[in-house]
Amino acid sequence: MRRRPFLASALTVTSTIIAGCGSVGSRTEHTDPTVEHDDHDDAKYLKFHGDGSELTTVGVDPNFAPLPKNLFVSISHREDTELRSLTQRVVAPDGDGTPPQLSVQDSSESNDVPHPPVSLSQDGTAAVVAVEEFGDLADETVFIPLAVTRWPESARRLVVESTVELVETGTFENTHVLDGELEFEFTAETDTGTRTADTADSSE
Repeated sequence: MRRRPFLASALTVTSTIIAGCGSVGSRTEHTDPTVEHDDHDDAKYLKFHGDGSELTTVGVDPNFAPLPKNLFVSISHREDTELRSLTQRVVAPDGDGTPPQLSVQDSSESNDVPHPPVSLSQDGTAAVVAVEEFGDLADETVFIPLAVTRWPESARRLVVESTVELVETGTFENTHVLDGELEFEFTAETDTGTRTADTADSSE
């Protein structure tokens, strides 16, 4: 699987840039989130921290049934921040080399929860999910309901690489770029026909 350069480092790198009109802002890259599991379903969460508090949580629930059926994506963040962009790469690394195929569920399928405009594309073996503008939802918790319309049936691993850009609201334009990866492993069924999932516990 193609690894993104930021995943090779576990460091948080901070650099200061000069924004237009003489204003000073900062750009901080976060590449070392903690991973938490949901005790009640298949979901996992990337938790990013900054300034001694939780900055952002990115959740993915693949809803194995027994193969990935949906990807429920959630992004929560501190009240003094706004979402600027999201990019996710969804890969089945042990599949047949073809990317999963995704679609955005309409409001009738997602309990009428509003979601930002989502663009879907493919890049090699990855399905790419992108949000370039959150609009009125930028300062809220965001939910993105995705359906998996095709999954490489031989694949028993799912990897979701996420990049979230977040901006602190205030006098200075302080930008946070948050990169992390969630990995899921599952088996379609056991001898008794019962699905098992989430045996992996990694975030590289």
